[in-house]
Amino acid sequence: MYDKKTPSKIDLRYTDSRVVFSICDCSLDKNYSFYKLNRGKATKLIKKLQYIEKMTWRKLIGLSRKKGLTSEKPNSASFNIIDAQNSSEQKIAGEKYYFHLRIEQSGLFRVFGYQKEQLFCITHIDPNGKIHH
Repeated sequence: MYDKKTPSKIDLRYTDSRVVFSICDCSLDKNYSFYKLNRGKATKLIKKLQYIEKMTWRKLIGLSRKKGLTSEKPNSASFNIIDAQNSSEQKIAGEKYYFHLRIEQSGLFRVFGYQKEQLFCITHIDPNGKIHH
């Protein structure tokens, strides 16, 4: 059972590796996938992901919450959506550390997923803050 503290583990073996995004587990549900994005939001998303891919995991985890990763709380709506789409072996081993990052610093446009080795596996996208706030 989880304690009240939100887990926020990053695989330290990849701390000095560059962040690479993967959509292998991205939702096929139109409401939470790339299909929901209009051209402007898709462009904004791609630019932000390209910017982050220039960083190492160490730099990404060192950013403030508004610019970097935020841990998902166990049993929250987003935690459960990520968990349902997580196909990694870490899930089978019981290691569940899920995150989101903001595409807009002041908005609710967020990308959700988990770390698998060097990859940030995107499971779903919430361009309008409709999943939870």
